[in-house]
Amino acid sequence: MEKKKILLALSAVHGISELIEKNLEHYGFNVINISRNDKESSKFCYPSLLDNLKVKFRKIILRDKQAKLKLQSRLLLEELQNISPKSEKFDYALFFLAQSYSIDFLDFVRNKTKNGIMVNYQWDGMERFKTVFNALPYFDRFFAFDPDDIRKFEDILPATSFYFDFDLDELPIEHEFYYLGAHRDDRSQLTIEFANFAQKMNYHINMNIVLPVRRCEIAKLYPSNVNILKPNEVMDFKDNLLASRKSKVLLDFVISEHKGLSLRTFEALGHDKKLITTNKEIAKYDFYHPNNIFILDNNFDDIPAFLNKPYHHIEPKIKEKYSFGNWIKYVLDIHPYQPILLPME
Repeated sequence: MEKKKILLALSAVHGISELIEKNLEHYGFNVINISRNDKESSKFCYPSLLDNLKVKFRKIILRDKQAKLKLQSRLLLEELQNISPKSEKFDYALFFLAQSYSIDFLDFVRNKTKNGIMVNYQWDGMERFKTVFNALPYFDRFFAFDPDDIRKFEDILPATSFYFDFDLDELPIEHEFYYLGAHRDDRSQLTIEFANFAQKMNYHINMNIVLPVRRCEIAKLYPSNVNILKPNEVMDFKDNLLASRKSKVLLDFVISEHKGLSLRTFEALGHDKKLITTNKEIAKYDFYHPNNIFILDNNFDDIPAFLNKPYHHIEPKIKEKYSFGNWIKYVLDIHPYQPILLPME
C-alpha cells in the first residue's frame, strides 16, 4: 500500500520538526518536511546584500511589516519547487503557526493539496499574532489550543498538544525537577521563587532560563541553582525531551497571554511524570489528578506532601487520546479517533 504524502511546515522551534517528522513516519506517512529549510537556524541569512536592502526598503519606506516574511516564504517556495515535482500532489499538508508563512506560499500549497486536507495547528494564542486570521481561508481544518479562542472565533476547532509516542521507554532519573524556558517578566517571579524554594529544600533541579542577549542584567535576579543560557546555547528539542524523561518532576511556568496547555504538560502525561504548573486551567481536563499535577500559586509549603503522594496512573484510553497517534488522526480526520476537546466552562 502506497504511503500517504504529507507536507510538514513548522517555523523554527529548536528542531521539533524532526521529532514530528519521525512520529509521522512511525505512523506510515511519507513526509516532505520543509521546516528544516525554513528558519530552523538561529539567524536568518539573506541570500544577498540586495535582498537585505530590498527588505529594509519595503519595511521602512513602504511600511510593509511582512517584507521579511515574504522573502523567507519566497525562498521556501523555491526550495519546495526544487524538491517536489510540479505534478506532485500532497494527500495532506500539516502547518503549525500559519502566520509564519506568506499568503502566496499558502496558496501554492493549497493548490498542491486540492484533493487532500490542509490543516493548521495554532499552539499559541490567536490574538498574539493577528495576521494568522488572513490564513484561515486556505485551510480545511484550523485548530487552536486555547479555549478562549474556540469561544471567540467561528470555524476554529479545538485541540490540545500531544506527547510523542514513537519512544516511551523509561530512562534513568538524573534530576528531581526539570525546566527550560525563556525569561518572561510575566512569569519570572514564581520561577525565581520556586528556584529559591528548591535551594532551601536541597532539591536537585535542572532549571534553565534563556535570556535575550540585550537583557543579560536580568541574570542576577535568578539564584545560583538556575542555569542562564544565551539563545544560541539552547539545546534542541530532542535533547530537551531526553532531559525531561530523566527527571522525576517537570515544571511548567505559563505565560499570561493564553490559557492553552503547554507541550510540557503532555510530556509529563505520556511518560508518567509528575507536573508542577502555574496553569490553573489544567484542573478542567480529564487527565487531571491531584496526585500527579500540582497547581502552583504561592503554595510552596504543600509541595513536599505532593511529592510524597503515589503517582496515579491515568486510564489508558484517556492517556492514549493525547498521544501523537490519536492527535494526527483527529486533526487530519482519519477515522477512527478520539476527538480532543477543550473545556468550555
